[in-house]
Amino acid sequence: MVKKFEKFWSGGVGFQAVETFSTLDAAVKASVPSNAAKIIIDEKTLSYDFKRIKEVDPNANALQTPGTTDPEKGKREKVSERKDIETKEKK
Repeated sequence: MVKKFEKFWSGGVGFQAVETFSTLDAAVKASVPSNAAKIIIDEKTLSYDFKRIKEVDPNANALQTPGTTDPEKGKREKVSERKDIETKEKK
């Protein structure tokens, strides 16, 4: 059996969103950027916070056969809770 693992991060980044509108009124009414906005990421502010690693069930995409599992029995996962901060530096 081949084991697989997923690694999870959270993080933050500074960015600017630029969007063009046909009228001033339309620009004023926009409370958040739409899909048409150009997002410019400030790579100097990009940071990652390591959250956890978990083992993935290699058969996770397979459909379960009804009645073959006990719904009262909890599923256990191996989870790492170490928290390291890694920052990407622009090269």
